[in-house]
Amino acid sequence: MNRTLVPPSVELPELSADEVPPALLMTEFLAANDSGLKDGDDDLTDWIEIHNPGQTPLNLSQFALTQDRQLEELWEFPSFLMGSGDYLIVHASGKNRRLPNEEWHTDFKLNADGEFLAIVMKESRSIVHSFGTRYPQQQDDISYGISSDWAPGEFLLDFESHFLTPSPGKTNSEVLFGFVEDVSFSLERGFKEEPFELILRNSTQGAIIRYTTDGTAPTAEHGEIFESSMNVDATTVIRAAAFKDGHAPSSVMTHTYLFLDDVVRQSPDGVPPIGFPFDWNNNLVDYGMDPRVVDQSVYSKEVLTGFRDLPVISIVMDIHDMFGKEKGIYSHAREDGRKWERPCSVEYFHSGPQPGFEIDCGIRIRGGFSRMDNNPKHSFRLFFRDIYGPSKLEFPLFEGSSVTTFDNLDIRTSQNYSWSFGRDGENGLFVRDLVNRDIQRSMGHLSPNGDFCHLFINGVYWGLYNTCERPEASFASDYLKGGKEDFDVIKIQNGGGERTFATDGNTDAWRRLWEAAKKGVKSNEDYFQLQGKHRDGSEDLDSEVLLDVENLIDYMLIIIWSGNKDAPVSAFSGDWASNNWYGMRNRNHREGFRFIIWDSEHTMLKEDLEINRIGPFPAGNEFSSSNPQYVWQRCLENAEFRMKVADRIHRHFFNHGLLEPDQLKALFDHRVDQIKNAVVCESARWGDSQAPNIAGKSTPGRFPLTRDVHWLKVVNYTRNEYLSQRSDIVMAQLFAKGLYPDVTAPVPSFTGEGGAAQLALSAGKGIIIFTIDGSDPRMIGGKRNASATTYQKPIPKSGEFQMLKTRTFYEGEWSALLEIEF
Repeated sequence: MNRTLVPPSVELPELSADEVPPALLMTEFLAANDSGLKDGDDDLTDWIEIHNPGQTPLNLSQFALTQDRQLEELWEFPSFLMGSGDYLIVHASGKNRRLPNEEWHTDFKLNADGEFLAIVMKESRSIVHSFGTRYPQQQDDISYGISSDWAPGEFLLDFESHFLTPSPGKTNSEVLFGFVEDVSFSLERGFKEEPFELILRNSTQGAIIRYTTDGTAPTAEHGEIFESSMNVDATTVIRAAAFKDGHAPSSVMTHTYLFLDDVVRQSPDGVPPIGFPFDWNNNLVDYGMDPRVVDQSVYSKEVLTGFRDLPVISIVMDIHDMFGKEKGIYSHAREDGRKWERPCSVEYFHSGPQPGFEIDCGIRIRGGFSRMDNNPKHSFRLFFRDIYGPSKLEFPLFEGSSVTTFDNLDIRTSQNYSWSFGRDGENGLFVRDLVNRDIQRSMGHLSPNGDFCHLFINGVYWGLYNTCERPEASFASDYLKGGKEDFDVIKIQNGGGERTFATDGNTDAWRRLWEAAKKGVKSNEDYFQLQGKHRDGSEDLDSEVLLDVENLIDYMLIIIWSGNKDAPVSAFSGDWASNNWYGMRNRNHREGFRFIIWDSEHTMLKEDLEINRIGPFPAGNEFSSSNPQYVWQRCLENAEFRMKVADRIHRHFFNHGLLEPDQLKALFDHRVDQIKNAVVCESARWGDSQAPNIAGKSTPGRFPLTRDVHWLKVVNYTRNEYLSQRSDIVMAQLFAKGLYPDVTAPVPSFTGEGGAAQLALSAGKGIIIFTIDGSDPRMIGGKRNASATTYQKPIPKSGEFQMLKTRTFYEGEWSALLEIEF
């Protein structure tokens, strides 16, 4: 009997056409591999154990594995002679490998929630072995398969069970007689004001409950045994699980209880909380809430209100996985990738009755420059995988969003111009990134949702953060038509040399777009070809669509208006490098690349009120630094593109457009109002973070940055100066660049009400020309649309809404387009 993880290369005998092969069995599989068998790439992959119970060898090329109940999509075994009684392991990793003398990997992964899985005959599509229509839900590191005594030619197929200890390539281990039910808590997680008696319960007869309060997960040997009740009178994180011999343990349940009166007193002198280390390797260390903030009369009540104003994210985990010298992700913040992902529990709750969640997932440090050792406050990224718990977070996290399932989630904090990193009291604002993304979303474009929250780590307050969707393939698939595998998602990778690469899909189409832009798009033939059109602007179904022109223009108008110095071209490189941009495109649809506003902290700065970021800049001359602004610059050579730019400028900078001061202030005020009290919490936690840790929180002369003295000053300048003046400054820059015509566009006004309403149009010089059929009064090339009408008198409102498009024409030049639905 042979048991192998790597099938050897062998010569195979030919089977006669009428020979009927014996059965082939899946004796064991693991669909949630959290800490077991690794493949040759050092990855924890799902796996399936295959067994030949017959008395003769089998040619595996006759068989296939499938998850498809219709038996149409098959992963076919390669040619291999499997001996009688032999076993082999196939990794269900999605890597799709089947070479001799190497591990075999299917092109699919196993679903821990349960699904169809079968061995079938490749030709006849008949099922050889399956676990019914759907195998049951699986748990971490607990395998499933066939349990029985067997000998070659004899095997019982009716005894399926779970196994406590997976045994790939070995005799199946101890059979589980059942699963222990989850532990229930007598009181829900969240904010508490009075001490209480907590009772933990379990409905499985004979099970023992163990719990911890240090963030570690309880095991059958680790944790206190729960007896009857426990008194909770201070901020506490409790993790509990139940155990019984011969049974799979329950899931670990986590509850965080926050008592704000002691949260505001955490580590007042900078001494680490119990269980937390004094140092994080080379990282700058900061602990505690500053009594010089929380004890001020103006803040003592508002700090409590600030905690209740925002939802809480509580991360609970083994403290060594976070801060440990050897494997802590915080103490090795520069490290990245799957090897630096750790298991944790994440809870989300409000101070009120709003719903929340708890989920086990993976956590990493996120960011680029912010990973430096002198930054004591890092951002995080959560990964929802079935090796930790559910494979997706299912929760309506963002109000107004249609998406309620997530593969991953960023938990971001301000880095540049923050109090924690740079002690920047002159520019610390905390809302810049969210406001920029709000503008793009309000324009009707795809942009990651985000909201503010308070973050706790094992019950210790860690500061003001914001949740954010990650603009990768799963995000694109959620909001656009198509599966994750359909999208190319392009970004820049910095560190050790910039590099344009695909986080999903490939860079082939992006390279074609960049090459076309570099070649030049001055002619209409070249310009419209980027959009999958003929030179007259009509659709060319034989040509691919590479660029979403309106999206690119609106993206660039936000970049220019905000004075963005680090996206998509970095001023800190002398404008030679690109940074902080995402582009995405569905390869299978007629859609061009669209671009996502990302990481917009270097914006809306006092020093940059008059900054000009229109370009042109050298970044993008090489593919390694290619970026959307380079495409924009090259497209500006084309007259039709420049006309489209003028039209989008008029849409957003005039007639209550989103880049007019009043609209911008509304978006800005919304975000400011969300955190006006929560900033007091941030002040107490990080307002003096750059003071030496040994000196503690009471260092003479080192006063914390505060809301009223520092933050409100920046808020007031941004609102009353930047937002009030910046749009006019940018309009002058765009006009000087020739991107907005000097012919005045029609100005609308309405008279009357209801059915008697009329639209009047006025302009300085020239004639006003309009259409109501949705077409542009100006044709490609500049001629007048034959269906357009010359404006002479107010236009009465019809019974139904209609789209009016109008321009002014004067001495051979057209104004920008005005669009009105009335």
